[in-house]
Amino acid sequence: MNTTQQTSITAPPKKQRGHTAPKAPIISLDGPGHLRVANLLALFNVSHATFYAGLKTGRYPQPDGRDGKFPWWWTSTIKARLDE
Repeated sequence: MNTTQQTSITAPPKKQRGHTAPKAPIISLDGPGHLRVANLLALFNVSHATFYAGLKTGRYPQPDGRDGKFPWWWTSTIKARLDE
């Protein structure tokens, strides 16, 4: 057995917290399409917690639909909110 062998110890992967990271939309707000929570976080420049608190208080529009448990908004809904 070779005594010069070294075992490398790697750190376990970091756990994800379940919060959505902001992600800029790749579609234009002028055309039709759906936006997800990550897109809205980038457009409104808010955190996950702030966005969901704003949904409850009416600061941000309610979702136009859901894909299973994932909410989505029409681009026209968000464009109208940003133009206010």
